[in-house]
Amino acid sequence: MYRAPSAARSFARRDGFLGLVSQQRRLYAVQGEQGLARLPSRRLRGREVTLFWSLHEPAARMAQCIAEGQRVREFTLAEMLASVLPGLAVNYRLAGLDWTGEDDVMELDPLDLSDRLRLASLDVFVQSVQRLGRVFTIEGPYGPGLLRSQSKPEILVLPAWAEAGEAHARLEGPWRNMLVIETPLEDFLEHRMAWLTGNGHLVGPDYKDGPGVLEMQPADLAAYFAHPAA
Repeated sequence: MYRAPSAARSFARRDGFLGLVSQQRRLYAVQGEQGLARLPSRRLRGREVTLFWSLHEPAARMAQCIAEGQRVREFTLAEMLASVLPGLAVNYRLAGLDWTGEDDVMELDPLDLSDRLRLASLDVFVQSVQRLGRVFTIEGPYGPGLLRSQSKPEILVLPAWAEAGEAHARLEGPWRNMLVIETPLEDFLEHRMAWLTGNGHLVGPDYKDGPGVLEMQPADLAAYFAHPAA
C-alpha cells in the first residue's frame, strides 16, 4: 500500500538533492526510447513526473529496474536550467528527485526546482568566493562584459563566477576576444558593487542562461556576503 512520505523526510531529500547538484554542477536521468524515464504523478491527476538523481550510482541502479535498454544520461546544471526544466514546464510535467524505487518520489514543479537550484548555486558561489577570496568576470577594452537583464531588458547585468572555467566558457561570440579578470573579493564588494550601483546595473552571481536567471541588486549581493544563508 502506498504511504506518503513525511514532510520532514521529503524536505530532507529535496535539500540533499539541491546541495549535491549545486556543488557537483551536474545531475542524472534515465534515458530510453520513449525519452527520459517518468512516472504518473501521485500528487496531480493526469500529470507525469520525470525522474532525476543527484548521483550516478542510484540512477544506474534504477535504470535496470525501470525497463530493459535504459541508460543513464548526465546533464550539466547549466543544461538543466537553460533547457531541460523549461521544457518540462512547457509539457506540464513535474520533476521527481532521487527516486529509490518506492512510491515516495519527491515531486516539484520544474520552475520551482529551477529557482531552488539557482538559490542553492548562490550559496555555493558565496561559500566558494569567501573561501578563495576572488571573483571572476569578463572584461574588454571598454570595460566589463555586461548582458541585458532577462526580466528588464533596459537594465544591464554583470555576470560573475566563483570559478575561472565558468567565465572562460563564455568567451565566445561577441565576447571571444575579451579576457577573464580575477578580482579580490574585497575590491569586488567595495569598488565594483559601487560602480554597478552608480550606473543602475545588476549583478548575476554564478550566472547561467535560461528562465529565472538570478539577477540581484549589488547591495543585496553584498549583504548576502555579510550574512550568508545558514
